[in-house]
Amino acid sequence: MSSKIPVAVSFTGVANFLGVIGVIGSLIFVGLELQQSQQIALGGQQQARTALIAELWLAGLEGESETLTAMQSEWETLTPHQKSVREQMQRFFWTMLENNFYQYELGLVEDAMWNQMSQRISTRWNECHLRHVGIDGYYQGFIDYVQSLPDECAD
Repeated sequence: MSSKIPVAVSFTGVANFLGVIGVIGSLIFVGLELQQSQQIALGGQQQARTALIAELWLAGLEGESETLTAMQSEWETLTPHQKSVREQMQRFFWTMLENNFYQYELGLVEDAMWNQMSQRISTRWNECHLRHVGIDGYYQGFIDYVQSLPDECAD
């Protein structure tokens, strides 16, 4: 006695099944593409906002002859005007670094580049003489990240 079970598969049934699998695969692919496009669009919007804010921070420094001195000299040796210039540059740096963080969160920055950016964030955070400039008003995820860094200014 044979235990073979006859299986009748029609060509139309197989073709329909493969067609459904193809449609499902296509929909998954389109969904992933839409998600990636949305992330890139969000990154572009953030970049545009950052550019406007950066222009605002730098506008007051246009033609400023003290910028290099303010950036390269020890804080204690700066005049009040030079300190003001340096504080404005710090605001500019925080704006750029916040943008970098956001772009990294979106997956638009490679890890090797992020390692360099995160070092710059840490350097800015540990400029104790400029801590009063602060990061208030920035993206909360960025604030949380910065505040989680080792704090060389804590006494």
